[in-house]
Amino acid sequence: MIECAIGGNSMKIAWVTDSSAYIPKNAHRSDLYVVPLQINHENTTYKDGIDLTTNEFYDLLSHSEFSPKSSQPTVYDIEQLFQTLEVEYDVIIAVLISRQISGTFDTVASVSRTISIPVHLVDSKIVSWPLYDLIQRGRVLVEEGMAPKVIAQTLHDNEDIYTNRIFVADLNQLLKGGRISKLGFFVGNILRIHPILKFKEGSIQIAHKIRTRKRAILQMIKDFEPTSNEMWVLHCGSEKTAHEVKQQLQVRFPAQVIQIGELSPIIAIHGGQGSFAIVSAKA
Repeated sequence: MIECAIGGNSMKIAWVTDSSAYIPKNAHRSDLYVVPLQINHENTTYKDGIDLTTNEFYDLLSHSEFSPKSSQPTVYDIEQLFQTLEVEYDVIIAVLISRQISGTFDTVASVSRTISIPVHLVDSKIVSWPLYDLIQRGRVLVEEGMAPKVIAQTLHDNEDIYTNRIFVADLNQLLKGGRISKLGFFVGNILRIHPILKFKEGSIQIAHKIRTRKRAILQMIKDFEPTSNEMWVLHCGSEKTAHEVKQQLQVRFPAQVIQIGELSPIIAIHGGQGSFAIVSAKA
């Protein structure tokens, strides 16, 4: 549990994120809490990371005519967590999935007004590992004695920290999810076009449209520069793909520390199994 000393008083801070975040297996978790987003499929609702194993999720994805849908956490789940935290902590800082693509931020904001301790919200403007990285940066600011409200604002102003590119493996998932037209799907398949996406100002934008998978991966790698901080390859149910991409990155950046992690099923819903992202952070 991290405590922040302000004006001689010690404050206990709880960190909250959502299940779109990638949290490394060796992460410090004693003061970190995760609110589950939801996966909806054929009249059944699953809590992301709780009710479905990764293998079960990809089985749903590959064998169903209709794609699963994602939705924000329930008000009940957020209320239950916050009511517990207000007993144990003095303040909450919540680092959440981009407000542009999910209603999670607004729902958490609404619930935060019903509890007795301050809740400071951070729109990460992105998903996955950067949410955890922002929390780690926030913990450093706590140790430096910065006030929680100022920490949240500092973390919110994160536009220039992360470089990110997302490879979409399955245009069919974009079609099922209504994120590409039937004409776009047909043309993309015929021409073997792979869209490369990126988060910019919180929304998902097209960075490139590249023919063939090999060229697409090479273009993604060209978009990155070496960094003294971490670089991650994050995959959707295909660790083999992640290692392949990591090897290519390592050739370009021999001294770079590159790690592998897994994207949340919430993200795989839209890109399909085999999709992956590359993310790097400035120091």
